[in-house]
Parts: sequence; structure tokens; C-alpha cells
Amino acid sequence: MERSTIICYILKCILFGLLNPLWFIFSLAFEFYTHLHPFGLTHFTFFHSFVCSTLLIEPVTYETKEASLLLLLHLHLVILFGVGVLSSAALKEAKLKAQKLNHVILGFFVMLLSVWTLFGSIIAIGFRYKVPVFGFMYFLALCSLLASWFLLCNVWSDLYLTLPPKDQPFFGIKIYVVLFGLLHLSISIASFFLTKFWPLCCLLLFASFVFSCNLWSCFFTKSYYLCEHRRHEWDMQESPIDGIICHVVVRRNVRRVEHRTKLPIGFQFDDVLDINGLWYTVLESHRVSHRDN
Repeated sequence: MERSTIICYILKCILFGLLNPLWFIFSLAFEFYTHLHPFGLTHFTFFHSFVCSTLLIEPVTYETKEASLLLLLHLHLVILFGVGVLSSAALKEAKLKAQKLNHVILGFFVMLLSVWTLFGSIIAIGFRYKVPVFGFMYFLALCSLLASWFLLCNVWSDLYLTLPPKDQPFFGIKIYVVLFGLLHLSISIASFFLTKFWPLCCLLLFASFVFSCNLWSCFFTKSYYLCEHRRHEWDMQESPIDGIICHVVVRRNVRRVEHRTKLPIGFQFDDVLDINGLWYTVLESHRVSHRDN
């Protein structure tokens, strides 16, 4: 690794640490660069929307008089920590060698439902409509948002998936991204007149925009890459480039392809995917055992 690369990396870390210290600390919890590299904007928006929604749960639901809900709100950090621990343990116990596209799609779908439930609960509580009910729904949405994020997490898998650049939602100009953007922008403007918590609503709507665009691209993509993990950003240039091990074709989205010559070389179909014959490197974690024997 060249000295200039090290200097640029250090300067970038210092800049990120100064501009957004919370995100910088959160990113330090992940040992490998590729833990947060795929769907990076999704991880970024999830972190900020989840943290802000959690910190504002009591101000949002301050009018509730339900004793059981008040107890739940006072213990919400403990319960959310438990949800995170259980979700992480379940993911580790699954011992998946490769990340699955269906899991990622399900994760985006539940995250999308969760942020809209949070948004709707804020609006309903602002109009003092069934505050205890929507306060409880607000808390449940936080739990589901956290649990569904772990479906996108590739920490405990040997191979992670990423979409080809042409299928990524924010690569180039795509019609569905523009339409989703206009829709969320119009609702964000309306939220300014509906609730005093409009900044949180705008943040949730931005998260919804990111999740919906990624959900669309993952659901309709014709293929994706399975890649091995890399410890540092500069390791992405090592062979194989970007860690790409296998090109996987989604059969349901290529039924109309007339000639197999139009498909990528050395591909596998997703419904008969066999990774046992693939050669790839499993990085050993310096913090914990990556995979139990």
C-alpha cells in the first residue's frame, strides 16, 4: 500500500470524525470495510433515523396516560438493546455462507413499513388521536426497524451480495428514483404543516426514499454479485477486483431472455446457486471468532 493512500485514508477518517462523530463511532464497530460498503447510504440513513426516532420517543408520546405504555417507554432502551442482541444472535446462529437476495428484499420491505408506521404514528399523535395506541405502534415500529436492518447485515456471512453498478438506484438517472423523490418531497412539505416534529418526519421520509429505491432495484435486478470480504478500502483493488467471486442471475427477472449469450459468463442462477465449488477467502476476525467450527 502506498504512503499517499494511507495519508488520504487518515485524512478522510479525521474529516468524517469531525463532521459526524456519532456515525464515525458507529462505523468503528465494524471490523471489515465491506460490512458497511454495500448499501452504504441505507446504513447511513438507518442509523440516523433510528437514533433520532429513539431519542424522541418520549417527547413524541408525552401526552399518553396509559400506565403500561409509560413503563414500556421508560424501558425502551433496554428492550431495543435486547431486540438487537437477539437479532444479531439469530443471524450468527444461521451460519449463512452467502447473503441471500430474498433476505435483503424482505429487510428493505420491513424497514420501509417501519418508517411509514413511525411517520403515521407521529401525525396521529400530533392530532391527539388514540395516543396510547399509536405510541405503542411507534415503539413496535422501532423494534421492527432494528430487527429488519439485520437482514441487510453481512457481518456473519462469508460472502456478501452487491448489485452491478448499472442496477444500483443512485448510479445514473433512473425514472423510478425521480418519481420516488418527488413523492417523498411533496409529503415532506406537507408534514411541515401537520406536526411540530416535522424535522423527524422529513428524516423518516428521506429514509423511506432510500429504502424504497433500494427495494425496487433489488426486486427487479436481473443479476447480482457475490463478493468476499475485504478488511480495508484499498484492499478492493486486489485480485479478484472488488472481491467479486460469482455472478448470480435472478431467474424470475430474465425469463424473457431469448439467448443465453446475453447472460454474463460463468453465471449461476439464484434458485440453484451452489457456492461449495467457489474459491474464496474467509478473513479471520481479530475481535471475535468469525465462524464457529
